[in-house]
Amino acid sequence: MIDRIDERLELAKRIAVEAGDLASGMRSNRGDLVGNVKSHQDFVTAADLAAERLIRDRISEHFSDDSVLGEEQGTSGDGKALWVVDPIDGTTNFMHGLADWCVSIAFCYDGVIVCGAIYVPDSATLAWASLGNGAFMNGERMAVSSCVDPKRALVLLGRSGRTSNADYLSLIKSVFEQGMEYRRNGSAAVSLLTVACGRVEGFYESHLNAWDVFAGILLIQEAGGKVDCPSITEFITNGGYLMASNTCLHDDMSVISRAHDADIALAAE
Repeated sequence: MIDRIDERLELAKRIAVEAGDLASGMRSNRGDLVGNVKSHQDFVTAADLAAERLIRDRISEHFSDDSVLGEEQGTSGDGKALWVVDPIDGTTNFMHGLADWCVSIAFCYDGVIVCGAIYVPDSATLAWASLGNGAFMNGERMAVSSCVDPKRALVLLGRSGRTSNADYLSLIKSVFEQGMEYRRNGSAAVSLLTVACGRVEGFYESHLNAWDVFAGILLIQEAGGKVDCPSITEFITNGGYLMASNTCLHDDMSVISRAHDADIALAAE
């Protein structure tokens, strides 16, 4: 395992806050953001680009040999030490003045997520985790929900642009059939943090990218939750589905994802 993990974690925390504060300051003059459309309802703003440049610069200053994979600028470097960053997860929320957006930064080594941080500027929430050392939010240890009854459970859903309206509606139907309630907040990273801190019982989205979820995956695992997704290496290359739970309700969440997959297969026939 690589050394200086504690230093990397502290750096992730510092630059998540710095990048989040930079983006927040730019949002105060919304006319200057100039959102460009990457795909339907998928935007990139001047704040996304500026925040990612800041993150990359800070990483380079302290760990110049490390590689970086970012949502807006792709991959630099090809070593085993890899930072995976999303300067603004929830850009649509950010553009519209909504609170559910964040900066997500994870550090991986040789296919393992080692540490990560998520900063939610609008609530001044900083969460972090390192492998084997627990997960924390604003200095307090986090734990997933202890709910065992699906009829008392609240789960969060994401909607991939690769998913049709019919497929997404079938997912909602599957949630209701399990007796659960759902919400959609528009940020996968904020959703995963919300699972990790015990406010909701699960999260599912059919396709995500590595920068959306790597920090959140570690937060949930270190808070006692469970995550199903492709391998880290595959996720970096192709993205993929992600299902997370408080562990107690993982089987119920699995029923939802299987029912959703079955509905998609039936519709394709």
